Amino acid sequence: MVLRRRILIGFGLLFLLFAPLMPVLAETTVATDTSKTTAPAFPGLSELGPRASTLTDFVEKAENSLQLLTNLETAETNLASFSTQLQELRDKAAPLGNPNEWYIDRLTQFNNQFLQLKNNLEELQSRMTERQKEVEQILAKHNQERDFWHQWVHELQAQKLVIPRKTVNQVKALLDNLAKTEKNTTGAILKLQEKTGTLQQMVSTELDQFATALAALRQATFRKNSHSFFSPVFWSQFNPQLWDDSVQGLLAAKNFDSGYLQRYVWVFALLLPGLLLSFAIRKYTHPLQKNLEWEFVTAHPFAAGSFIAILLMTNVFPAPPAQLKFGLMLAGVIAGAILAARLVENRRQARMLYLAALVLVMTSGFRLINLPQPLYRIHIALLALIIIPILFMQIKASKKARGDTAGRTFRSLLRLAITVLLIALVAQVAGFMNFSSWLLRATFETGMVLLFAHMLLRLGSGGINFLLQQPPLSAWKFTKRSGRELAERLTRMLRILVITYSVFYLLPLWRLFASSSEAWEVLLAYSLTLGATTISVEMITLALGTLYLTFQLSWLLQAILETRFFYRKNLDHGVRDAIKKLMHYGVVTIGFLTVLSTLGMGLQNFVVVLGAFGVGIGFGLQDIVNNFLSGLILLFERPIKVGDFIVVNDEWGTISKIGLRSTVVETINHAEIIVPNSQLISEKVTNWTLSSRKARLVVPVGVAYGSEVELVMRILTEVATNHPDAVQDPGPSILFMKFGDSSLNFEIRVFIHDIASRFRIRSEMLQQIDARFRAAGIEIPFPQRDLHLRSIDEKVTEQIRGDRPEKME
Repeated sequence: MVLRRRILIGFGLLFLLFAPLMPVLAETTVATDTSKTTAPAFPGLSELGPRASTLTDFVEKAENSLQLLTNLETAETNLASFSTQLQELRDKAAPLGNPNEWYIDRLTQFNNQFLQLKNNLEELQSRMTERQKEVEQILAKHNQERDFWHQWVHELQAQKLVIPRKTVNQVKALLDNLAKTEKNTTGAILKLQEKTGTLQQMVSTELDQFATALAALRQATFRKNSHSFFSPVFWSQFNPQLWDDSVQGLLAAKNFDSGYLQRYVWVFALLLPGLLLSFAIRKYTHPLQKNLEWEFVTAHPFAAGSFIAILLMTNVFPAPPAQLKFGLMLAGVIAGAILAARLVENRRQARMLYLAALVLVMTSGFRLINLPQPLYRIHIALLALIIIPILFMQIKASKKARGDTAGRTFRSLLRLAITVLLIALVAQVAGFMNFSSWLLRATFETGMVLLFAHMLLRLGSGGINFLLQQPPLSAWKFTKRSGRELAERLTRMLRILVITYSVFYLLPLWRLFASSSEAWEVLLAYSLTLGATTISVEMITLALGTLYLTFQLSWLLQAILETRFFYRKNLDHGVRDAIKKLMHYGVVTIGFLTVLSTLGMGLQNFVVVLGAFGVGIGFGLQDIVNNFLSGLILLFERPIKVGDFIVVNDEWGTISKIGLRSTVVETINHAEIIVPNSQLISEKVTNWTLSSRKARLVVPVGVAYGSEVELVMRILTEVATNHPDAVQDPGPSILFMKFGDSSLNFEIRVFIHDIASRFRIRSEMLQQIDARFRAAGIEIPFPQRDLHLRSIDEKVTEQIRGDRPEKME
């Protein structure tokens, strides 16, 4: 018996020892069995015909696909066009001399054009790569079919079966022809890829040249790069060659790339929205004048339409030629100045605005014709010498006309302009030509950009309000209830977009980056490495954008529920609030998980974060989490809800909001009490309106001894029954409670419809009782007390007696 027990114990120990190895052994066995059965099982001879038909279908489809992939006429035409564009750009740049001596405008222009050509070539190369991948997929399927048929035929021969040679030969011929087609297609694509790669290298070489010149120009911004006005070398540059260079610059500016307009003539279709906008403004001038944001638009409708159309075209044209870019800038500045003149306070400010626009256009025109540097420097100096006195006179006139308080902002801007002009003048005289030119251009264009951004914000805000006020939209219940908040949210989003675009436009203008795209790429490339996780600015930007859109979506869904669903169902206010809160939490949770995914954090990492968060909760966030969970319980269980009349901490009030951490109770004195959610769950709270707002009101009344009890009770019954807020079923009851110290005590016990009105109803009943008692001669007594003196000082007694007057006879 003992031996048997020991044997059983030994087998149990062995089982416990090898139990963890059983799954591994099972997997090994399964793997072994699988390896034995993975040998391909070929079909019989009866499947030869159907398999041949299936292969024929595959070959036909593959050849059709390869024929389409071999059709490279469009790609070759595009490549030839790109080659022509490269040669034209080279021919344009060659007569202009060394790029290191060009203005920033010309360098940026050629750099953008070559960059656009590079992008086009990369796109063409990408399309060829996709075609090559499709060919490789067909080739992989072809090789699979070839190997299968080869092994199948050998298997059939090993079985000494009679094989239809005609079918086998047809299959072989099909596969051979497909191989030739694949080879031809691959060769054609590779040849075109090689040509594209060669052209890409040539474009990259040109881009490196301009990138180097741009980098050198940015580095030389604060360096002295020319002779001062006091140097004889500077004045020696004014020779006949200088005038010849000026003429050459004018002639070069006339050479416009007409082929560019032919390629992008469709962009001019964007003028149509501007014209339609102009006619719409003219048609709806009267209703639009009610919108103060659009007052400057209604005065000049065609300028407004042109301004919008030019902004659209400027952002759509890819690397426009210098002449086209100058033309768009000229038209935009004219239209923008006309509109902006309506935004300033008086004519004096409008004249300064027009003067700034004229300076910007004139300076840009000189850069367009590549005015020789000595002449351009003289232009900058004369510009400063002429405008500085004008600005001083405007400051003096403004202070005289408007006093010291009004117009301060305008005078501050004039002083800033004077400072910039003085610095530019001194820099030009001292030989810091690049710094002076850059400072003037950056300052003037920054002012224009800020002005245009302000105009766009007013246009957008006014347009949003105008659309929401139109009859089709204004009639919607959603618009009536939430239209104003929707307009504010849309305006806020528009402001973010306009400010972001303006900032990225100004970054290259102030030479912090070569272009807006480069600024965007560089800023997004910044990253922070935390262990194995890398968080970049791009990820953070996407995460913040996702969170922002999540909250906007949550608000939109709640507003739609409130206006399109809740009012039809006639739901209780507390139920509405609970549903909206739960929807908000759900949407925010989904957005939060999306943000984690954007940041590269999987759910397993999220679990780790939750674990760390739990440790933090254990140390310092217990109350916060307790209140949060209690808030969820309040929303689900609903022992209290928004609108309930409760008593908490001896305070009577109505619940106005149930939040994540606390609940807001508005007292009858219109004070707001912030109550933690956990207190409402764990402590005693009197809810007068949990299931019904009906409640009993008790009004105590006392009358003097000797009053007729039946009359008192009849009066109290009539007062309680006739009150409009009293419930008749069950009716009021009048009780004679007790004989008090100085009165006969009664109570009115009556049910009322709304407990929140208890104080008003009690006051009204007491007023009526007082009036009825006075009319009936019933006295409401004041407290009476009998005073018994057990002992008193004799001197006090004698004094009282001495002061008492004698009885008259």
